[in-house]
Amino acid sequence: MNLRILLVHQKVMLNEKELLDKYWDIIKEEINVKEVETYQSDKPITKVYKPLWSQLSAKFGKDTWQIIANWKQWNVREIDGWIEVFDNAWHTWKLDEWDYEVVYEWLDGTDTTVEWNTIVKLDLEITDELKREWTAREISRFLNQMRKDADFSVDARVNMHYQSDSENMKNIVKEFSEFLKEEALIIDISEWNCDADTRCDIFESENWTIKFWLTVA
Repeated sequence: MNLRILLVHQKVMLNEKELLDKYWDIIKEEINVKEVETYQSDKPITKVYKPLWSQLSAKFGKDTWQIIANWKQWNVREIDGWIEVFDNAWHTWKLDEWDYEVVYEWLDGTDTTVEWNTIVKLDLEITDELKREWTAREISRFLNQMRKDADFSVDARVNMHYQSDSENMKNIVKEFSEFLKEEALIIDISEWNCDADTRCDIFESENWTIKFWLTVA
């Protein structure tokens, strides 16, 4: 099943964004998504650090109250995977990832995951386009199984014939004909009646059926 993945970057380092831009196609293929887009929120998403006071107290002892005071004044900055709290005299305290938690205000948490500065959101709406594409991929797998069952050689080129009462199935075959040719090594696709003397294989999808048979080109 193909999905849509939406990403938003907040203060992402340039090289990280460049890597994501460079490898969009690999990302889509590896996790089987249809599109990769920039996520647009109705409200500005704000990254907030929330200190774990018991952890800070055990780690910093008497300095904890200074960290708290400066934290409340937003004297906090992010540096390469950790954060630093500082006062007006530029005394600093380094906090590791287990000293605090990160929350994102105004972020819809449904079907969302966060990894440091990258928020990934999946759009799970199954559109008609995705349904047709999914059916085409299932047909491709079905045809390749037919090739295997017929003991065709792996490089044998074949002709594909089909018959169906479903206009929807016919349209999918026509729409994805080039995809099917490439995936199943098909030379020609034609609509043909499956008579009693022809061994046809039946593919089913929801309430639709279509008959296929393959011949050596």
